[in-house]
Amino acid sequence: MIRDRGTIKWTAMMLPEHVQKIRDWKQESYAEAPRELTEWELEELQLTIDQAVTQQKIVTLTVWESIKYVQWTGLIQALNPDKQELTLETITKIKHIPIHTIHAARLDEESYEE
Repeated sequence: MIRDRGTIKWTAMMLPEHVQKIRDWKQESYAEAPRELTEWELEELQLTIDQAVTQQKIVTLTVWESIKYVQWTGLIQALNPDKQELTLETITKIKHIPIHTIHAARLDEESYEE
């Protein structure tokens, strides 16, 4: 019985740049497309973000980055309407997130206390 290992058998003869391009191509081919939010979802998202800012609550944001959804948890420090972004302070860093990439927001039960 013949066992075909696909592209694995050819990677030894490929340049590292080619192997990386093939990995990138496979990742892009399996990537999901960002879905459009309904008006109701956008309104709920806005209310959740406003509540997180006014009450200084920790929020988990689901953000579309490159080819997948990523979750960031932290405290919203500022909303910048000119740049259309918000500033989120996580445990390790401060992240500037464009508002149009946010797809969901969830408040955590803990509140920020200094």
